[in-house]
Amino acid sequence: MNRFFVTVFAVFAMAMASFAQPSAVKNAAKSTFRLVCYDANGNRNAETYGVFTSTDGEAVAPWSALSTAARAEVVDFNGKTYNVRTLVGVNELYDVCRFRVDASKTQPAAMATATVPANSKVWLVNFADKKVKADEYSVERSEKFMDKYAYYIFAYNDKSGVAGSPFVNANGQVIGLLQQSETNIETHAVDPRFATTLAFNSLDVARPDYNKTAIRMQLPDDSKQALLMIMLTSERQDSAKYVGYIADYIAKFPQHVDGYTTSALRKSGNGDFAGADADMKQALKHATNKAEAHAEYSRVMYQKLVYSNDSLYKEWTLDKALSEVEEAYKIDPQLAYRHSAAQILFSKREYAKAYDIFNELSNTSFANSEVFYEAAQCKAQLGAKNEELIVLLDSAVARCTKPYTSVAAPYVLARGQMYDAMKDYRRALADYNEYDTIMYGRANADFYFTRYKCEVNMRQYQVALNDIAHAAYVCEPQMRPIYLAEMASLQLRVNMLDNAVKTADLCLQLDADNTDALLIKGVALVGLKKKPEAMECLQRAKTLGDQRADEYIKKYK
Repeated sequence: MNRFFVTVFAVFAMAMASFAQPSAVKNAAKSTFRLVCYDANGNRNAETYGVFTSTDGEAVAPWSALSTAARAEVVDFNGKTYNVRTLVGVNELYDVCRFRVDASKTQPAAMATATVPANSKVWLVNFADKKVKADEYSVERSEKFMDKYAYYIFAYNDKSGVAGSPFVNANGQVIGLLQQSETNIETHAVDPRFATTLAFNSLDVARPDYNKTAIRMQLPDDSKQALLMIMLTSERQDSAKYVGYIADYIAKFPQHVDGYTTSALRKSGNGDFAGADADMKQALKHATNKAEAHAEYSRVMYQKLVYSNDSLYKEWTLDKALSEVEEAYKIDPQLAYRHSAAQILFSKREYAKAYDIFNELSNTSFANSEVFYEAAQCKAQLGAKNEELIVLLDSAVARCTKPYTSVAAPYVLARGQMYDAMKDYRRALADYNEYDTIMYGRANADFYFTRYKCEVNMRQYQVALNDIAHAAYVCEPQMRPIYLAEMASLQLRVNMLDNAVKTADLCLQLDADNTDALLIKGVALVGLKKKPEAMECLQRAKTLGDQRADEYIKKYK
């Protein structure tokens, strides 16, 4: 009989507790969801709760759950599952994030607009199998942050609450999201209104702390900022996110050409030319700026045709690229489109037609260094005299702003090479020195070898030796013996015999059969009165088939 009364009393107490929960508290559970996160192998690695904050799938939950997720989904009160689509904003300090799910209609939670005072009753709400669980708590105290948001502390903590579960007041309004303390017996909650204000900027995509999660950030509403985010993602070499962001951009800005072009260039770079072509046809269909769409279609084709060795995709031709950019010019006669047409004509080896357009552009506001440089290239192909070419290259350099930057580098170098070909070594060397300054002394080996030869022609042997030594230092390994042999040859020429032998030995360490080095060493050793050693080198060169060796052997025998 006693056991009977105890059981009845327990059931009655539970019923009274349930009855004590306002109906608004139970109703709040309909805005709650369970957040389930998975790792790259498809295993669950985190599970929390959260609440919807809008009717179109926006939600807030603990950031720690999503911070390393490869994939995540939410399960709402009715058991429906939605994928987490994008992150909107994150705050690591308060461990909250704002994100969107793939749901067209969700029931948002009501947010408390005032801080709940100490000793007030609140309920921690979650659910399982459409059954609401609401545990009563009492607010111990609250702290204000950012002048308007509340951070709550509850003395009671039995560790049974799941992070992200909402605390609601008697009106069913959410006052905070549960945060279990790792260091003490307190339970904390952060104001969800703070989480609803979180938003990324385009530069946040480069932050390393956001790159452990595979969940993409939501693109900014400004298309330029969105493009910047995509560019920064490409630099991080995360191909999955990069592809996802491009798709997001096209979906968000279907009338803009940039998304289609970015996608097409990526596919073309990976050899998917048919996919790239399909992207650009979508641009022609959906983009508002049809001229830009035609011009970008031409550019994507042109880059493939110029820089790719693939010959299997026959749909793209220089003629088609030219046709597309000419169509762009018909719709919107921009000089940039005319310039692109001239570049395609040059690639088609129609140099006279290309030159006519470059020359035409040189008398417009579009007259820049590139136009004069390209005009000079056309003239060179047409057999023009060096004097005509130098005039165009002078114009190319003249349009560069001083002090010169890397933009001016190719034009300064080209003019120097032209002066060199004209045997005007003084002016050539001046341009070479200017180019080296622009490049901060980090030009390639070919440049230093070119300047070396110019300096030799001017009989500036010491600086020439410095340049050939530098060329040997920065060149590809297979070229090093060639440059060292050249250096030893000049040292022999200026009677630096000991140095010539040492340099020839360095060359022979890399290439034991280098007959140039053997001959140079042999002649240098003769000058050093070391004839037996010299004859060994010359004989070795002869054995290797160098016919010059026999002449030296006869001379010094």
